[in-house]
This record gives sequence, C-alpha cells and structure tokens, in this order.
Amino acid sequence: MLILSLPDWETLGSDHKGMGVLVQERKKLGIPLHNSTNEMHEMLFESLDWRVTLEPCTFQPYVEAIDSLWKDSGIQEAHRRRSNFKLYESVKYFFNNIHRIGQLNYLPYNQDILYACKVRENLGDHYFELRDSPFTVIKGSVMRYILPKLGKYLDIDTPIFYIIGSSDYDKIFCGDNCLIQSMNTFECLCNSKGLLKCPIILLFNKMDLLAEKIQTSDIRKHFPEFQGDPHRQEDVQEFLVQSFQKRKGNNSRNIFYHMTTAVDTENVRKVFESIKVDIITCILKDSQLL
Repeated sequence: MLILSLPDWETLGSDHKGMGVLVQERKKLGIPLHNSTNEMHEMLFESLDWRVTLEPCTFQPYVEAIDSLWKDSGIQEAHRRRSNFKLYESVKYFFNNIHRIGQLNYLPYNQDILYACKVRENLGDHYFELRDSPFTVIKGSVMRYILPKLGKYLDIDTPIFYIIGSSDYDKIFCGDNCLIQSMNTFECLCNSKGLLKCPIILLFNKMDLLAEKIQTSDIRKHFPEFQGDPHRQEDVQEFLVQSFQKRKGNNSRNIFYHMTTAVDTENVRKVFESIKVDIITCILKDSQLL
C-alpha cells in the first residue's frame, strides 16, 4: 500500500521556537500584550538563536516564560490568527503541558509522540508494516516531483492513501490556499493514466483541529461557494468531500473517503479496519466476484 501525503506546512520545532514565532508575529500584527510584565519574557525569545536546540537543563529558564506568555490574551490572539503565518498546529498541546514537558526528568507520553510531527520538504520513501500489511509512505512538496516516481512503488492494484489536512482551508503557503493545492494535486493523481487502476483512499485528517477551527475561522471567507453552516462540522466535512469528488472528473476509478484524527489511536484503528473492507470490496468488484 502507498501513503501519499503532501507537506502540511508544519514543522516540529522545540517549544521555544514555537513561542518565538508567536512573539514575532504578535508584534507584526500590532496586537498588544495584556500583561506588560510579559515584555521581559518576550525579550528572552527575541535574543535566542533559533538554530540552537536546547537541552533539558538549558530549557528550564524558558518554561515559566512560555507558560506566562501562553496565558496572555495578546499571544492567544496571535495564535488564533495563525493562518496568516507558518506555525505548527501542535504548539497548543505542548504549551498546555509545558510544566510537565519542561521537567528535567521528562519522558514523553505516547500522546506527546503522536503530536510531534516533522515535515520533510524533499521526496522520500519510508517503509513499514502494520498488522502484516506493508506500507510505503511518500511525502512530496510539489506534484511534478511525485508522479514520475510513483510507478516504481505501485502494482496495478496498489491502494493509494491520500492524506489531507482538513483544517487547512484557511492556510496560505507560497501565496496559495493549502486546501486548494491539495485539491489540485488530487486531481492530477486521479487523472494520471498510469494510476487509473489504483484505488484511492482519501483521508481527511485533523478532524480534531477542524472542529476547533470552525468555531473562529469562517470557511466562507476562503470558499464562498460553501452553502452550509460554517460552524457545523458535518456541513464542512460534506463540503470537503464534495469538493474533492468534483476533482475526480468523469473517470470511474474507485475512491473511498474517511475522516481521521491521527492523534486518536482508537479512531485510526477503526478507520484502518474499515479501509481493509473497502480494499477487499474493490478487489472483488474488479475480479467480477461481487
């Protein structure tokens, strides 16, 4: 099986780098701090060399600073407007747990690891097995680099997992809307002649972040054709599915849709079981056994 995931424009920096971004962007956006004493905490991040990865012992002075800044309404407002700049989504989780993570004897929880993601800007492949099923993961930043390289991974009936950041509807990368970029890539994938026999499993990921974002970010500002309730998750999900379905074109290829939350292991388990049924059904249909 092949998992195709475009970069979600995120990076796993350390917590001090994430706060440094928020401090910098708060000032650019002209958002005032609620607590003037936090100006001293901001200076700590402005003087920091971001290229340096802090060790647990050297990270200690930043723990209280991060906690205090994160509680400031000015930093919170900058975070709410994060679609205007590049910031990895998981900062909220790590900032909310900063005192635990900042301990000298810190050992990561399983959930910490799930929230830790690192972007790969170049095309690379990663092989692993899950419940005796082989998977190859390919991440690519630009579609023209991806399609020519897919052939070596695929048999004629190899399922392709296409992963989408469902909460990316208001994100801009290199001047383009990230969700529209994903749609354009999906359209190229669907209409690639060499892949027409490969079933596609479309995974709308980050459902937890979508549920949070639709409360404050109106999807109609970015997709005026949206007709439903912008604060109702079911309406937004239906719009996302329909938008990608339209990019399929007139070909009759098999495409399956699933909503996922990568940090929810039970959700991933259920989706994986459902996907296996989809794939088996697809194979039986193609073999005219169903």
